[in-house]
Amino acid sequence: MIGIFLRGLLLSLSLSVPLGPGNLAILRAGLRSGWRGAVLTGLGTVAGDLTYFTLSLVGAATLLVQWPALGTAMAAAGAVLLIGLGMLTLRDAWRGVSVSWEAGASSSRLFLTGLAITLTNPMVLLWFAAIASTMLRLGIPEVTPTAVAVFYSGFTAGSLLWVGVLGLVAHGGVRRLSPPVLRALTLLCGLTLLAMGGWSGWQLLASLG
Repeated sequence: MIGIFLRGLLLSLSLSVPLGPGNLAILRAGLRSGWRGAVLTGLGTVAGDLTYFTLSLVGAATLLVQWPALGTAMAAAGAVLLIGLGMLTLRDAWRGVSVSWEAGASSSRLFLTGLAITLTNPMVLLWFAAIASTMLRLGIPEVTPTAVAVFYSGFTAGSLLWVGVLGLVAHGGVRRLSPPVLRALTLLCGLTLLAMGGWSGWQLLASLG
C-alpha cells in the first residue's frame, strides 16, 4: 500500500509542478499577498483537482465526449478568466506592487479563484479521465476501494505538498524582492496569464471554425 500511496503522490506532483494556469494564479496571489495568498489560492486548485479526480473515478469525465458543448463552455470560461486575471495583474504592475502579509483579498476570494481556474480548464478533466482509465497500468495491482482510497490519499498529499512548497517560496522569497524586481515579476506573470488566455481563446475559435 505504501507503493500505491507514493505513486499517487508522484502522479499529483506530475500534474502540479509544470507551469500552468493554476500555478500562475498561485504566483499572482503570492506576489500580492505573500504566503497567505499563495496557500489559499493553492488550496482552491487542490479542491478543483480533487473534484475532477473524484468525477473521473465515477466515470463522469466521459461527459466531455458525449456533450462537446460542455467542453466548449468550459474552455470559453477558462479563457475569459485567464484574460481577466492577466489584465488585473498588468494593472497591478502598472500601479506598482507592495506585498501585504495580513490584509488584501478575502480568504474565500483567493480560494475561489484557484478553484475556478482549475474547474474551467477542460484539459484537467481530460487528464484525470486518462488517469482513471489507465489506473491498472499505473501500478495498482487490483482496483479495490482500499487501493483507490490509498491512491487518492497519496494524490491529495502530493497536491498539498506542492502548495506548501509554493507558500514557503512566497514567504521566504517574495518579501525579500526589491520593488523593481517585484514589479517585473508581476508584469511577467500578467503577460503569461494574458498569453495563455489568448491562446486558449484562439484555439477555441479555431476549433469552432
